[in-house]
Amino acid sequence: MKKILTSLLLCVGSILSHAQMMLTYNSTAQQLTNALVATSGTLGVTVSNPSLVCGDSSWAEFSGPTNLGMNQGIVLAAGSLVGTGPNNAGLIGIPSDFAVGSDTLAGDADLSVLANCNTRGACILEFDLQPAGSFVEFEYIFGSEEYPEFNCTSFNDIFAFIISGPGFATPTNIALLPGTTTPVSVNSVNDQSSGCGDSTYYVANIDSFLTVDGFTTPLIAYANVTAGQTYHLKLGVADAIDNIVNSFVFLKSNSLKSGNTTPSSLNHQASLNKVVMYPSEVDDVLQLKHIANQNMLVQIVNMQGQVVFRKQLQTNDNISSINLSSLQSGVYIVQLLHENGEKRNEKIIKR
Repeated sequence: MKKILTSLLLCVGSILSHAQMMLTYNSTAQQLTNALVATSGTLGVTVSNPSLVCGDSSWAEFSGPTNLGMNQGIVLAAGSLVGTGPNNAGLIGIPSDFAVGSDTLAGDADLSVLANCNTRGACILEFDLQPAGSFVEFEYIFGSEEYPEFNCTSFNDIFAFIISGPGFATPTNIALLPGTTTPVSVNSVNDQSSGCGDSTYYVANIDSFLTVDGFTTPLIAYANVTAGQTYHLKLGVADAIDNIVNSFVFLKSNSLKSGNTTPSSLNHQASLNKVVMYPSEVDDVLQLKHIANQNMLVQIVNMQGQVVFRKQLQTNDNISSINLSSLQSGVYIVQLLHENGEKRNEKIIKR
């Protein structure tokens, strides 16, 4: 046993809480899907035909303060989210607790192919979507109790976001390291203590919200699509080889959206934000359409908190092009500081 349970888990009705984080169970596939979808219109998607196949207590909506970098969304688990005894604290606890539990549910064929081994305890949410623009994207975090003891082993729990439809000759996983074709997993993102993986997007858990020993920084799943066409999105997580130690995928509420790669039309929400940025996944140039009647400072900050770009936009600046070709691939935060004191942060990925 790699951990000793040090706190009790309190479960009341359908809501479980610890350190103000809450899990709400029994949401339907439609409710989970609706929770992901952002504002409709030019930044929207239309969803239909949702389905959910998961083990008992393996999915929930979460809310409240966390140390994840997102405070509301849905969570899918390979294993139960609920503690079942002194050897399993479920998801909500502290890092010295243990998220473990045997799940007898079958695996998933698509995830088994990606993992190159048999999977078990799969939790799958899938649905059709019609994008309003030329891309779809959403924000997610992967966390696992496999960290760090099982880095670089075959016990590499698998998760994937698989899109199929026009432009995709075969179903394609879009849960990738930024700027690469490498799937996000325990072996590809970790603390490098076992000699494999990338630590750029890894967070060692030392706080009191979650039992998992590690998780990724918030990442963006992104795909180029054709507006108005129908696509299928399959979101899944499963145990690889064994079905003991749990892994989790967190998906941010209201982050599933589609948009145009030009700012020719603005919806109400974009107008309120006073600026439009595109695209969210950048090759070289980030475009800003500035519609605020005031000056604004734009800063780009890397994941280490260092300011790597700064530019002052004047009131009469309309569209500004920011060349990011010199930046390394990765996740960055764009900070917009209005002269009236308003602040806004947006996440982008440099490919």
